[in-house]
Amino acid sequence: MNRLLLCALLFALPLAACKRRASSTPTAPEAPAAPPNPEVDLKALNEAARAYTMGQLKDPASLEDLVKEGFIKRLPTPPPGKKYVLDTKKATVSLANQ
Repeated sequence: MNRLLLCALLFALPLAACKRRASSTPTAPEAPAAPPNPEVDLKALNEAARAYTMGQLKDPASLEDLVKEGFIKRLPTPPPGKKYVLDTKKATVSLANQ
C-alpha cells in the first residue's frame, strides 16, 4: 500500500509542477482595421447582432453595443461614402449612404 502511494505521489508531483505559466512578453498591439469588404462585414455584423439578442435577451441599441459586450472586436471600416446602420427594431445591419 505504501509503495502504491509513493508511486502515485512521484508520478503526480511532476505533473503538478508543469502548470502553464503566464507569458512575460507584452501582448501585441491590435492589428489595423482590414480594408472594407461589405459582404463579409455585413454577414459578421448581422451574426453578432443576432448573437447579442440571444445572449442579452434584448436587441442592441447601437453597433457600439456589439463591441462593448465583446460580440465583435471592433466595427469594420465601411466603404467610402457609406456607413453601417443598425435597424434597432429588427436587430439587422445594413449599408447606407452617408
